[in-house]
Amino acid sequence: MTALDSLRETLSFQASRNNPGANYYYEFEIVPFDQSIHATDFMRTHFHLKYNDTLTVHEISESEFKKAIYHWFFECEGSKNANTNPSENTEYVESFYQSLASETKRKRIYHFQNVNEGHYEYQLGIYFDYFYIEGEENNFLVYFNMQD
Repeated sequence: MTALDSLRETLSFQASRNNPGANYYYEFEIVPFDQSIHATDFMRTHFHLKYNDTLTVHEISESEFKKAIYHWFFECEGSKNANTNPSENTEYVESFYQSLASETKRKRIYHFQNVNEGHYEYQLGIYFDYFYIEGEENNFLVYFNMQD
């Protein structure tokens, strides 16, 4: 198993912990892509977007990214009651982040803006965060979404 597979398993596990017994589900994923492809173009192609002309990215800090990971791992649906120890949760997020940073050879982190602005595109989810990690060798799309 590669380190990327291990990260995907962690994301999948955390998403499945959130899934309620309802008509929606959570999906967390990491997708590598070539550095020659602009992040917004990759996002449009990967999700077959037709209307997201205003899609942009802006750089965020490590701490902002970790807060988002914490939110998606421990503050949604089923995960709210799974582990209520904030310091353990913070350590888990830190460990995941360090593995992610090591695997991606992270240089910068960006957050997608204007996602689903104007025209709603179903495949992006009803609640979401999409991030782009600029790495030394590849770039990575990391996303957290809730689908119905």
